Amino acid sequence: MKKELRKKFITERNTLSESYRDSASKKIFEAIEKHKVFLQAKKIFIFVGFDTEIQTEILIKKWINKKELFVPKIENNTMHLIQITSWEDLERGHFGILEPKHSNYYTGKIDLVITPSIVFDRNGYRLGYGKGYYDKYFSLNNYDISIGLSYDKLLQETVPIDNHDKAVDIIITEEKTLIINEEYNSNN
Repeated sequence: MKKELRKKFITERNTLSESYRDSASKKIFEAIEKHKVFLQAKKIFIFVGFDTEIQTEILIKKWINKKELFVPKIENNTMHLIQITSWEDLERGHFGILEPKHSNYYTGKIDLVITPSIVFDRNGYRLGYGKGYYDKYFSLNNYDISIGLSYDKLLQETVPIDNHDKAVDIIITEEKTLIINEEYNSNN
């Protein structure tokens, strides 16, 4: 069931116009940059967007010298966090996704995880690519807060979940910010 849904939602995402994706991404980044959890975070684990995903390159380049940014690298079927200090630290790697050239793994605590997904639901659950990399990372509980980024047009009411799935704390789309975990309500 999840496999069919992945195909369906990737196809839907691929049919979104480039102008919509660009415009939505800019609005999503504006919203995240104003949120107190982002502003307070010093160590941020962020995905490098590929294909029709939200293109985080803009956000990474803007903040790379202002925050400690970590991106994923897949080695030996395991996702590792690696700090980057320049966009040039990246090269095509696993699945053709940009990854760090070096392998200086970071195993410490992260303040904020900016999480990828094919789609999110309104409860903060994600339908990922099926490899379980982020599920394994989330199970370590070595982070404070997680934010999911989503195109509003792809936000679902629900997605199928398993017992090990963990919801993100906040979802940001170009239209709205959904606080899943009330502890992170920006009014607090």
